[in-house]
Amino acid sequence: MSASAHDKPGTADNQRAWMMTAICLSAFLSHFTAGVVNVSLPRFITVFQSDIGTVQWMTTGYLLAITSLLPLMGKLGDRWGHRRIHNCGIALFTISSVLVALSPNLTVLLLMRIVQATSAAMFQATNMAIITFHMPGAHRGRALGFVSTAVALGGMAGPVAGSFTAAWLSWQWAFLIHVPVAVVATGLAVRFIPADQKKETRKASLDVVGAILFMGSIGTGIYAIVNGGALGWGSPSMFLLYIVLLIVWPLSWLWQSRQEEPFLPLAAFRIPAVACGLMISCASFLMANITLVLMPFYISETTAVSAADTGYVMLAYPLLLAVIGPVAGHLSDHIGSRRLMCLGMCAMAGGFMLFSGAFGGLPLWAIICTLALIGSGMGLIASPNNSFIMSYAVKEDVGSIGSMIALTRNVGLVLGAALGLGLMDDGDPAKPLEAYLHIFGFGAWIGAASLLPLGYSWYAGRRMMKRRRDISTDK
Repeated sequence: MSASAHDKPGTADNQRAWMMTAICLSAFLSHFTAGVVNVSLPRFITVFQSDIGTVQWMTTGYLLAITSLLPLMGKLGDRWGHRRIHNCGIALFTISSVLVALSPNLTVLLLMRIVQATSAAMFQATNMAIITFHMPGAHRGRALGFVSTAVALGGMAGPVAGSFTAAWLSWQWAFLIHVPVAVVATGLAVRFIPADQKKETRKASLDVVGAILFMGSIGTGIYAIVNGGALGWGSPSMFLLYIVLLIVWPLSWLWQSRQEEPFLPLAAFRIPAVACGLMISCASFLMANITLVLMPFYISETTAVSAADTGYVMLAYPLLLAVIGPVAGHLSDHIGSRRLMCLGMCAMAGGFMLFSGAFGGLPLWAIICTLALIGSGMGLIASPNNSFIMSYAVKEDVGSIGSMIALTRNVGLVLGAALGLGLMDDGDPAKPLEAYLHIFGFGAWIGAASLLPLGYSWYAGRRMMKRRRDISTDK
């Protein structure tokens, strides 16, 4: 296709539409496969004659690898091109999915899952940077909203597909069922994602020591959170992990603060909007995962709904997220992000307050409506917050900031699961419902506290605008 053809509005719009299709399919797949595998874990215990602690590494190892590697992949995208890293990631994800299914034993399967996680980190870390560079500003929020919808649909469809494969197909199909979609996503990405805009080559070398220190600290932290309940929060093994964290984490930040080009974009964290957005991202996904982890137990304690029908009740959350996400993204392009984020956090905190028992017990219809309220709140936060962060990010660090958004999302998910299940285990076994109510109350306080950085970013932004007006008046 000629250059002039690309300049035609219709052609450009079509290319962007296909580009968004490729990115959304990738976002869908990364969450779809996680849901399929999580539902299939009991089956793998039987297939490989193993125990839950070992088989659980299919999920834990995948999570550890993807979370640890996200900043590195974002950095590589900034240096070598976001398109290149994204497309290599989705292609490798397709290949590794087949290799996982061909694994002769559990050890090889776990190693292939790490390869799969590495490839997922590649396209998760760069998709928002690609949207930021190639989508017009007036449509960027809506585009990020579509990505949020794809994530919600993947999370919604994964457990359903996992249940189907476990009931009717061999275990290999848990890793093969998405391969046709992955092939399509790879072809679309190669064909329609534009090459990165030419820019001056960044000659500074990658901060390898900073990368190793950061990945070591974040990996140790995630491992401690995931396994704290099993090991015992006060056990010698956990104390050893605490000591490692107390040494490695400060050392990582100290090292990077002395580098001309640190592994993490530390300068960007001094921008109030960026720091606020990342905190909101972590807090919102933490609250979301507390909901998803606890609701099956909560529903079984408070209603007569069967375990088989619980999934239908919980559909209220992803359905509202999928519907509200693009609408909120579109609105953020026209009215800004802050008020939508504030409204969304209030909705999530209000939903947690309702579940906490502050207004008494909830009948089934109220539980469904409250889940819908929390899903709507998440939809109002996700894409406007991403657009909010990326609009303040320095151009040279867009890939790194995009990967940090993905990182805070994953850390929030891990913290939500660990806090939800951990606090539930610490409750009185004779009064399980009280433990759920306390956890939801704790989540409501997290939502309320998250409004503070949002207010500070608004205040800091107003001060900056006033300072600029004063400077222009003096001139």
